[in-house]
Amino acid sequence: MFKFFKKEHHLKNINKNEPINIDGMTIVDAYYIQDSQVEAYKKDRERYSDALIYILGQFFSDVDRMFEGTDDGEAIVAFNNDEPVKYIYLNPETIDQIRIYEQEMPLKSAIMRFCELENDI
Repeated sequence: MFKFFKKEHHLKNINKNEPINIDGMTIVDAYYIQDSQVEAYKKDRERYSDALIYILGQFFSDVDRMFEGTDDGEAIVAFNNDEPVKYIYLNPETIDQIRIYEQEMPLKSAIMRFCELENDI
């Protein structure tokens, strides 16, 4: 599991937009990630993002990666007829959970389980 915490909780009091430096941690999107885990986190995050877009695209009319630079971080958003119906945030909890599911089943099944798509088929 990734060791992390949300960036917004550790911003300088003087300038709320300027994150503080924390020894041993690197900011990735909206989260501080332990330095030793940054590369694995980024790699998994991109891999799962691509897989989420591909798999959700089989169930919904449009799927986009959105919210870059926001306090909650990026998300994969699935739309039906221009109406957003699923938000999957690319945060450490999401990445960890998909990784856990992927240890038990193929990636497509892991994402379908995480996104609760079995009931939508």
